[in-house]
Amino acid sequence: MGFFDTIGRGWKMSKLSMSVVKKDPELIVYMFICGFMSLIAMIGMSAPQYLKQSWAIDSQEQMTPAYMGFVFVGYMTLSIVVTFWNSAIVANSHIRLTGGDPKFMDGVSAAMSKIHIIIVWGVIAGTVGLLLKVLNQAARNQKGGSAIFAMILTAIGAAVWWMMTFFMIPHMIIENKSVGESLKSSKQMFHKSWGENITSGLGIGLIGGFFVVVIVILTFVLMSVLGPLWYVGLALGVCGVAIAIAWTNAAEQVAVTALYLYSKNGVMPQIYQDLGMTQFQMGSPTA
Repeated sequence: MGFFDTIGRGWKMSKLSMSVVKKDPELIVYMFICGFMSLIAMIGMSAPQYLKQSWAIDSQEQMTPAYMGFVFVGYMTLSIVVTFWNSAIVANSHIRLTGGDPKFMDGVSAAMSKIHIIIVWGVIAGTVGLLLKVLNQAARNQKGGSAIFAMILTAIGAAVWWMMTFFMIPHMIIENKSVGESLKSSKQMFHKSWGENITSGLGIGLIGGFFVVVIVILTFVLMSVLGPLWYVGLALGVCGVAIAIAWTNAAEQVAVTALYLYSKNGVMPQIYQDLGMTQFQMGSPTA
């Protein structure tokens, strides 16, 4: 029964976190800015290879060492961009969940004030993420049972890293801790509330995925109805999917902030209580 209670609490928290984003639409704007900057970074990384520039691709059409270094720097930049805007969302969420009324620049200012820590953590997270991608690709290139075993190990490594870093941003941005201190605190806090963390994340992902599927179906229907003006339906569908994804990603960071506050204080943020979630069973709050 305890397992299903945990799933129920995580699912309810998912829905409430998405409703919190509705109160602060600037969080969705944050995600759009993050997405735009990330797209620019990815285009910048891939352009030299796509254009087959001599410094990036050799005569055998293999990546040159210079281009590998360029891609690495681009990947680190992408990681820092994502960390920055996630930090802005956590900062604004913290203001809202502690009774304040955040403005657009509040999150940006909070993230800018911790930019040195964000850069360090962005590089670390980016390096680990890139390493996991390389290991995953290497595992896929294996054959038979060794491929399955390697992919399982890679998946376990990715899951452990996700668990250890789940509360990194709240500790860095809200508590102003160093990267090392935040990693230690994040690991301890996740261990205490691991069930809620996992189910809330899955719940938000499922809700967001459901809306994306519905929007895609409606887009195809609209494109068929519009006939020669099918591109109007496509454009509306793309916008709808983008909003759904941005809303989902923002809600995930809101949920992280809410779980962080509950773990610290032992009570749900007031806005969650007002929406009907008065308690959330975990271990004892930290001192």
